[in-house]
Amino acid sequence: MDYVLIALITSLLGFVIILAIFFFQSGGIKNIKTSSRSPYYKPSFLILGANNSGKTSFYYKLLEMDQTGENTNIVTPTVSSLEPNITEVGLPLATQAFSKKYQIVDYPGHLKYNQLFEKLMINDITLQNIKGIVYMIDSSSVNFNDPDQVEHIVKFLYNLLPITERKRTGVDFLFAVNKTDLFDSVPIHKIQSILTTEIDKLIHNEISNIDKTSGIDKVSEEDDEDDAHNQQSLREFWLSVIGSPNEKFSFDKLEGNMDFFGGSVLKGKVEKWENWIDEKVVNPQ
Repeated sequence: MDYVLIALITSLLGFVIILAIFFFQSGGIKNIKTSSRSPYYKPSFLILGANNSGKTSFYYKLLEMDQTGENTNIVTPTVSSLEPNITEVGLPLATQAFSKKYQIVDYPGHLKYNQLFEKLMINDITLQNIKGIVYMIDSSSVNFNDPDQVEHIVKFLYNLLPITERKRTGVDFLFAVNKTDLFDSVPIHKIQSILTTEIDKLIHNEISNIDKTSGIDKVSEEDDEDDAHNQQSLREFWLSVIGSPNEKFSFDKLEGNMDFFGGSVLKGKVEKWENWIDEKVVNPQ
């Protein structure tokens, strides 16, 4: 009789264990995954660009529009961001009564820690949640005619676009050409032409010279470990974009839409940029 009782108890315990496993596999693990998600896992717009391009000023302009519903043409004094500025605003800006919250990320212009930036995009926010990227460009001739400044932009885009193009339809970019009110500003069409030409040069240099390295400046020797593999992946991506080594690069060959609009944060002339963001909210990819 004792053996029968032991067998019954053993069977009961086994049944309870099976139920517990089923519970954790169905509901329990889901709850764990949800609670472990990054706090930045939200529909987002990224504002990127070199230092002093105006991106942080535009970031605060969006916050102002969200809070007041109007453009006061008052620019909040800013300094170059050392850490990402992250907050939520109601979009679309034009119809605040029907707006939903979107995360706005103003990322430091130096992009010293490239791996942290990629983690923010891919693991934290996720590419699917990125609704658009605003890349700020200082169009003043003293800035844009500086070879180092242009090289920074080109190398950054060379590394960034292969990431954003992983999304099925790509990620749309707004190249917000700032300071177009200045008498010496470089025309928008010329800026687009220069970027196209310089990206094309870098692509073909990389394809033809397997020993050449590119990208955002390294900050430690550890960055060299996977460099060869990463560079080969980049070359393969860009070769697939242009089609063959004899073809030229153009922004039209990318999945994401690449728009160039001028404006001036200082003068409050940001309507085209705000409308671009609103359009991505109203007509998502």
